Amino acid sequence: MTTPIQQKIRDKKKTAKEIVDMVKSGDWIQPGTAGGDATQCMVEIAGRLGPGLKDIEFWLYGNIYPHPYFQQADSRQKYHCMQDYFFFPWNRKARDANGVSSWAQWGWAMGQYFHHYRFVNAVKEKRGIDWFWNAATAPDDRGFFNWSYGTNNCNIYTQTAKKIVVEVRSDFPWAEGGRFNTVHIDDIDYWVEVDVEKNKWPQMNEKAIKPSPEEAQIAQNILTIMRDRDVVQLGIGTLPSAVATAMAGAGLKDLGIHTEMLNYGLINLLESGQVTNRYKTLPADRGKSVWTLAFPFDTKWYYETVHRNQNLAVYDIGYTNNLHNLARLDNLIAINNAVAVDLLGQVCCGFYDKRAISSTGGFLQFVGFCSQSRGGRGVVSLTSRSKHGTPRIVPFFPVGTTVDLPAQLTSHVCTEHGIVNLRGLNGYERTEAIISIAHPDDRAALEKEAREHGLLAPEFPVKMLPKEGGARRYPSYDERRTYKSPFNSELWGFDWDPYQTGK
Repeated sequence: MTTPIQQKIRDKKKTAKEIVDMVKSGDWIQPGTAGGDATQCMVEIAGRLGPGLKDIEFWLYGNIYPHPYFQQADSRQKYHCMQDYFFFPWNRKARDANGVSSWAQWGWAMGQYFHHYRFVNAVKEKRGIDWFWNAATAPDDRGFFNWSYGTNNCNIYTQTAKKIVVEVRSDFPWAEGGRFNTVHIDDIDYWVEVDVEKNKWPQMNEKAIKPSPEEAQIAQNILTIMRDRDVVQLGIGTLPSAVATAMAGAGLKDLGIHTEMLNYGLINLLESGQVTNRYKTLPADRGKSVWTLAFPFDTKWYYETVHRNQNLAVYDIGYTNNLHNLARLDNLIAINNAVAVDLLGQVCCGFYDKRAISSTGGFLQFVGFCSQSRGGRGVVSLTSRSKHGTPRIVPFFPVGTTVDLPAQLTSHVCTEHGIVNLRGLNGYERTEAIISIAHPDDRAALEKEAREHGLLAPEFPVKMLPKEGGARRYPSYDERRTYKSPFNSELWGFDWDPYQTGK
């Protein structure tokens, strides 16, 4: 006998062609969260763009799945427009080659304010987005689909779209929550079965990627400020993965994970047996590795790691990147890549020297605010020079550069030449510290520029370089392991709260 739930599931099944047949010129489409990218519907609509289907706007937020067919069908974006808030290579190439694709700054948790303000409406017909297409697992017997790798923004996007379409992928695992990791058949409009052979996730042998000597040294430098029971967040790229590999070989014990992206490095760390999450200070997450998105570059390995794994808890982005949650997680260390740092301590990771490179993602939240926790550290990591040989520590940012982390929130900065903590430093000390980790061949020019612009004392003979636990009365990390910034404590009157107190 067919149950009412099974009947609803049957009634709401469509093909990608049937979905796109319903799209009208001028529609706005949100084609998936990071890790939940729509594929089959995107292929279908790209082939239909033209005079009969035009003025289509796509609102992208971290879509890594490549869509070259849009370039092939409409390279100048005459019939469609990409609004991208976190550039990945396929869309960066479109912008570099043809000057198309709108770039805007995005930081996951804080950026959602824009989405709420502009598109959310309790009345479905008044919402700002016409279509939300997102990948998920097949529904269970009770009619629930699991958002899997793309859980992060789904709770928000389901409140912003007039029509919700789930693209069911058989290669997506059921990710245990957490919260907001499922959607019910009653709360979607249609679902499409994806041919996963034709729409394969881009694959990459992450296990074979070897860090460069510079990245390996950065990892070793970061290990000097890590201890047992640390809670780890890693960003995207080979450098954070190199840090995770170094951790796995360092014998650290009882580590925890609270991250935006679950990646190769963290999975490797999980398999090392060093992660227990036993000492997390958010009680609901004790014993759980918390995450919100993943890019399954090794589909089988990621599936086996995530599917029904009770040691993992996938949450929406409003939880993982929540500033108050980060400030309450003792000993949280966030390690994220940057494009450049200047001598003021400002950090860029999105738009540099008039060119869109990426965006902030969770950079501001994790690097800026995990250091507000007791024993917390936010680490800005970068090689001292780019792959093109240009300095990445510069005197001042060039015109046309975003400041993605203000100097006031920058603490640890790490290159292959060392790691420095800018917290509590005066201007001269800060400049000396940053120059000390620049490429040796760049230091003289940086020092000359710094003196010319008053960032170093012109004649005062005392060396300004602070060193942990030594020079210039600077405390060691171990001495400040139990320190908590008053930013989230007594200034707000929370001295009664053991997780918020600054004492």
